[in-house]
Amino acid sequence: MNTNILFRIKEQIEALPKSEKKIAEIVLENPQAVIQMNATELAEVAESSPAAIIRFCHSMKLKGFTELKLQLSADSHQIKENLYTEINPNEEIELIKKKLVLNTTHVLNETNNWLTKEQIDEVTEHFEASSMIYTYGLGASYLVALDIQQKYTRIGKVVVSSQDTHYLVASMAVAPKNTIFFGISNSGEKQEVLSLMKTAKELGLITISLTEATNNSLSQQADIALKTGISGEAPLRSAATSSLLTQLYAIDILFYGYATKNYSSILEKLSQSKRGISVFNQRNQ
Repeated sequence: MNTNILFRIKEQIEALPKSEKKIAEIVLENPQAVIQMNATELAEVAESSPAAIIRFCHSMKLKGFTELKLQLSADSHQIKENLYTEINPNEEIELIKKKLVLNTTHVLNETNNWLTKEQIDEVTEHFEASSMIYTYGLGASYLVALDIQQKYTRIGKVVVSSQDTHYLVASMAVAPKNTIFFGISNSGEKQEVLSLMKTAKELGLITISLTEATNNSLSQQADIALKTGISGEAPLRSAATSSLLTQLYAIDILFYGYATKNYSSILEKLSQSKRGISVFNQRNQ
């Protein structure tokens, strides 16, 4: 599945060499003008060379400059509507909705590319073998940890999610064999999550991380490193938006991957959970 080229450039621009970074900046600043240029013209504007243009295209996983222009042309409608810009002052709600849908669709598609069948099968096997799961995240990632707890508790797993790191460490120290520690951090660099991940490994737990698709510290430490598309969120946000959605989406994929291989038993446990809630509600009417 082709990913949106302007989002891909935004995600990777900081990792590019200086000669390619300048080209990326020109493409992002005026993509419609770049569509009308040849490689020599773009090289002149970027104070670079045609060879650097080709290297930049290869860095973006494109065959060459022609493919870059074709992908920009395919996205020309969104470009004309300024859907790639950040949220601006007094922006129309309909435009905000279009921007969020475009960005979210891109990030979810990228997440699909990163979460391979082999990884999901491996996580499923560990979940099947484990009776206990510890999960931890900070801020918006804590909501994802709670989502793991809510989903898997209802199908018979013991899931512990807490913001108290001392409590988690003390409990993990006496955890049974095949216990899992699931660390969640979009950046993969939160110190508390890193410390818990290191401790869990020293205590013999199976470690799983969920981060964005960068070469971050948390993913390097984990036994299984699950990654989501890079959300590229702007500083203007009261809470995580795309990153939270894509993390929750990743957990949904894992849950349904687990459920489809344990279909009958999970249906029975979900039915039992519903019956329990029904009994409780009847007593409190």
